[in-house]
Amino acid sequence: MPPLLEQVLERSNLRLAWEKVAENRGIPGVDRVSIARWRRNWEERLENLRTSVLSGSYHPSPLRIRAIPKSTPGQWRILRIPTVNDRVLQRAVLQVLSPIFEPRFLDCSFGYRPGFGLRQAVQRILDLREKDYTWVLDADIDAFFDSVNHALLLRFLEDSIEDHRLLQLISEWLAVRNAVNKPGTGIPMGSPLSPLLANIYLHPLDTALIQRGYHPVRYADDFIVLCRNRDTAERAYIQVEAILADLFLKYEPDKTRISSFEEGFTFLGVRFLDKTFSFTYQEKTIESDDRQVSWLYSDYFPDYE
Repeated sequence: MPPLLEQVLERSNLRLAWEKVAENRGIPGVDRVSIARWRRNWEERLENLRTSVLSGSYHPSPLRIRAIPKSTPGQWRILRIPTVNDRVLQRAVLQVLSPIFEPRFLDCSFGYRPGFGLRQAVQRILDLREKDYTWVLDADIDAFFDSVNHALLLRFLEDSIEDHRLLQLISEWLAVRNAVNKPGTGIPMGSPLSPLLANIYLHPLDTALIQRGYHPVRYADDFIVLCRNRDTAERAYIQVEAILADLFLKYEPDKTRISSFEEGFTFLGVRFLDKTFSFTYQEKTIESDDRQVSWLYSDYFPDYE
């Protein structure tokens, strides 16, 4: 097998990356080059991108900042968007790294993974509820994407990536984030590579919880831990807090609590209460007491995946 960077820069891999980026139809970056404009001479652009990386002359552009409204009124999500050029290269890296890391992730992780998603996460929660895991540590990580420690993330990557040129490339992308964040921390929401980096960074959390006999359900940086009684949930609270500290992360105290199905809790926009679960979409509240989630393929279901 050729070194990882050469795999990234294979023309077929770059072409597939460009096709995926074009398919997503995102907005231009700081250079204002749109997908339509990139498409006019995409073959030449791919070749220039490949040559610049191989020659060492490639350097990522600054990120474009854009705020989009959250579902909660008055709250905003800050996206930091790379240029199309950088998105294509990041997507090419993603396509090479995903097959390396994906088999190592645990089945309690449902976000941004092939074959996993919100429906599977909801089904896992319902299955555990039927096994009397009715108490919940409902956890929220304080500013996760802004708090990822670059040195620790790179250490996790180094454990599996021997190609230092590829590690340097990822390090350069992380450094661009510093223009809008505390140096040495943060991964940008809006980058094709960030979901994978988030899962790599939080994989030790999954592993630690499973090793301790807990039942977590995680979707990127949102997670719950299901337990059979309140005492176990309170113990999980303390242990998760220590695990997060080792990752340079902490709870958002106002959004982290011990709850239960009897009291009710909301996870990823789905409300669980007693034997029912529901969500609101376009001012319609849809509720079910079914144990299966196949009906969630309804057109009314929000697109989390």
